[in-house]
Amino acid sequence: MSISHTGTAYHDYALGCILGVSRLDAIRFLLLTRPLEEYRHETDKVPAYQLPYIKRFFWLMSISPRGIGWSFKANHSVPPLEPYHLTRRAFVLSQSYRVLVYFFLLEAVQLYFRCNPVFSSEESLLSQGYFLGWINITVLLCRIYAENNWIYSLVAVIAVGTTLHEPRSWPAPSGQWKDAYTIRRFWGRTWHQFHRHSKCRPWDNASSSDSSVVKVKEREPWVKSYIRLCNAFLCSAFMHTCGDVVNHSNVIGFSTLFFLLQPVGVLIEDAVMEGGKRIGLRRRGWMKVVGYLWVFLWISYSTRFWTQGLKNAMHSAYPGDEVKVTTLERVTNKLFRTDLAAKIRSWFVG
Repeated sequence: MSISHTGTAYHDYALGCILGVSRLDAIRFLLLTRPLEEYRHETDKVPAYQLPYIKRFFWLMSISPRGIGWSFKANHSVPPLEPYHLTRRAFVLSQSYRVLVYFFLLEAVQLYFRCNPVFSSEESLLSQGYFLGWINITVLLCRIYAENNWIYSLVAVIAVGTTLHEPRSWPAPSGQWKDAYTIRRFWGRTWHQFHRHSKCRPWDNASSSDSSVVKVKEREPWVKSYIRLCNAFLCSAFMHTCGDVVNHSNVIGFSTLFFLLQPVGVLIEDAVMEGGKRIGLRRRGWMKVVGYLWVFLWISYSTRFWTQGLKNAMHSAYPGDEVKVTTLERVTNKLFRTDLAAKIRSWFVG
């Protein structure tokens, strides 16, 4: 994997993560499941193992990572599509708008990278003070969030606009931020669920059964729940460590600590909530506010290990590589005769 380079540090890291997912999928399909017998698509008329070889190949290649339209779909992790977006025209217009929004968000992030000297050096992201340091971390995370959503929306426009897919096959990649009042809900509902099945369900013997069968919901033993949770974040750590390798083979492991810390955060919040129940506390609106603050503080604290390592690895992989002039700079220079980058850069130097 260390020879798989794209010429851009961030894309090297993303490529490594994709290769890591491919390895998890290989384990999933070859060792842990029997997809031809266990998986069903809603349009299947016969079991997949009865199809000719070439049809079986394309059937397997069409498996959705989130299980959309498949028997292993986890309903709560896939946001429902708004009713007014079910028509093809409305969906394409909506996603085209999202493409523009995320494009300009990416441009703003790139402009910030270009103007802030901390991103062109090996200085700590927190070296500019507490407040600006957390803004640096947030901006770096915004790059990941915006690019994931931009690519997803762009592909959705192409797939639905060319009638290759129906709109319902492309629900929002991420859940709603209002659901992120616990760390468990942040990772299980708000953040993207592209690889949920690769990291969670194949490792559970009971997960391969058909989800269309209605079962009585039983409370899962906490030991089994935490084993599943820890396994999911171990897979996440492996996947992102593959990104470390591709990005810079001599700087490996900076992604691991962040993902291994997340089960600890979930354990802390579960213990606090259980303690609250035991002393008779009932759910109130202010508790969600506390929850949002808790999630923000925890993610901000634990993310700094990952983001700092990622920035340093990118700088080491491509020393002297400068962020290109953004479209925002060209537009402001053309319309207002203003050097936008110079003005923003003065905020950090002055």
